[in-house]
Amino acid sequence: MFGRTSVTQPSTHRSGGVRPASAIILAAMMLALPATVAHAGDLTIKVENIAGDDGQVRVALFREGTKFLESGQEEAATFRVTSPGTMNFTFPDLAAGRYGVAVFHDANANGELDSNLLGIPTEGLAFSNAARANFGPPSFADVAVTVPAEGAVTTRAPMTY
Repeated sequence: MFGRTSVTQPSTHRSGGVRPASAIILAAMMLALPATVAHAGDLTIKVENIAGDDGQVRVALFREGTKFLESGQEEAATFRVTSPGTMNFTFPDLAAGRYGVAVFHDANANGELDSNLLGIPTEGLAFSNAARANFGPPSFADVAVTVPAEGAVTTRAPMTY
């Protein structure tokens, strides 16, 4: 239909097909191969203490081995219109491993974490495992959540303003 058209000529060679003994050996070999099943888990982040309903709540997920909190290193990211109180964000079908989560309340919806002249954030922040930012962001080890090969895990991320 697209590209080159080819015509297959009927074969004049007679093939006897797969012999029964060959079929049995082939089936036995296929059964002996290890099953390659892709395992995935779900990670839910329970973002708590959201103040107000302005802007968006933004969530970024970083996999172990990447540069935590560096732009462009996110495994996945999402955002939703802010709802005060608690919001749940789920990242489904993640490969098993350790992940760190960073959240911020983008109150003015400009897509950036705003800060003052000293570099201190002026919008709400949260991290997985309820890790706190003290004179800088927490380390990956402090925020790391292990996602299982199968099943689900939930972590808390209370917002601080």
